[in-house]
Amino acid sequence: MCAGLFYLNKNSNFKSDAIKTEWFLLSFGLVTDDGYLTNAGALFADDCWLSQSRLYCTRWDGLEKTDAVNDAEFKGNILLLLREAMAFAKANTRKGWEKLPDGRRNKPEYAERAVLEGCVNHLIHRDYTVMGGEVHLDIYDDRLALTSPGGMYSGQMVQDVPVEDISSLRRNPVLADVMAQLDYMEKRGSGLKKICNATKELETYKEGRDPVFKSSVSQFMTVIYSMEYQPGKSGQLNGTLSGTLNGILNDTLNEKQNRVLDFIAASPGVQAQIIIDQLAIPRDTLNKILKVLTDRELIERRGSKKTGGYYVKVQG
Repeated sequence: MCAGLFYLNKNSNFKSDAIKTEWFLLSFGLVTDDGYLTNAGALFADDCWLSQSRLYCTRWDGLEKTDAVNDAEFKGNILLLLREAMAFAKANTRKGWEKLPDGRRNKPEYAERAVLEGCVNHLIHRDYTVMGGEVHLDIYDDRLALTSPGGMYSGQMVQDVPVEDISSLRRNPVLADVMAQLDYMEKRGSGLKKICNATKELETYKEGRDPVFKSSVSQFMTVIYSMEYQPGKSGQLNGTLSGTLNGILNDTLNEKQNRVLDFIAASPGVQAQIIIDQLAIPRDTLNKILKVLTDRELIERRGSKKTGGYYVKVQG
């Protein structure tokens, strides 16, 4: 059965619904006339056997491919890969906020809709005839990049064409039609424009950080830039740390230690689990960082083991 596409409810007529299901699968081009899955059908099947239907995800430490902070590899149908890509992106990007007199304002790094559109585009429009190829999701301090096998199906270089003028030619029309039926995309070829529009709709949108699309004859890349990254400055999440503390500690702590210190300064009383979730730092790594900061008398822990949290001890 194709994952998530059709189901039978407990009050249905099994025989009638089974016929409808078979008709839908045939109509969408997911099975052949004699009942065998097509390649497109296999890409939606629960037990997808196509080896090239894979996703590699990596959170890099810094701006280049140096040390990996977190990585994962997934294999399976398109819906599974899409779900895992979004989960990895959410777990490895910042979800900061800014304190206001009457509350707080959320300051996400990326528009979730932009990331979703990017993932859908790369999973649907990639070249599945490339054996040994897969979709890559790479997250850096300043950007999120998606790459997949296969350039523009029209033969154009995407960087040479205005986004609004990009043709809607589709390499995999069956995949696109099914995803359109599932409301993951539209048939009008507007995915790249949606990525740009969703980014601009962020409250924290900054000029010059618009998404970038690049292609060659063998590869397509989407780059979505972080709205919270500040070059050369620690405390990337909130930017609320006092200038005195920020200036003094940059030279004495490494980047991860500065990020944790800045986060605690911006969120007094924060618990370790919140730091892990928001900064995507493994627990063992965070424990080491907290020990360094505590030993140097930069932070302290107050309260009980269950409800207590961390505070900056030295505030410049």
